[in-house]
Amino acid sequence: MGKDHRYAYLGMPFFFHPEVMPVRKAIAERTEKTVTKDAERFGWESYETSWEKLIERKGIDLIDIAIPNYTHKEKP
Repeated sequence: MGKDHRYAYLGMPFFFHPEVMPVRKAIAERTEKTVTKDAERFGWESYETSWEKLIERKGIDLIDIAIPNYTHKEKP
């Protein structure tokens, strides 16, 4: 899903006239091995292995959650 969202953001100027464009500041995934590979492959400036750390960062205005719906909310 993350790849689809990436292409959608890149294609925005062809379909809309956005005043601002998203910048790939940071990606978050659970494992260091996977996230470092994906950050480099898809052009992210940095990465985290914890979404909690990501949302605490300064300068992050938008977070795109690209995981299955059932994982969006922590279970009680």
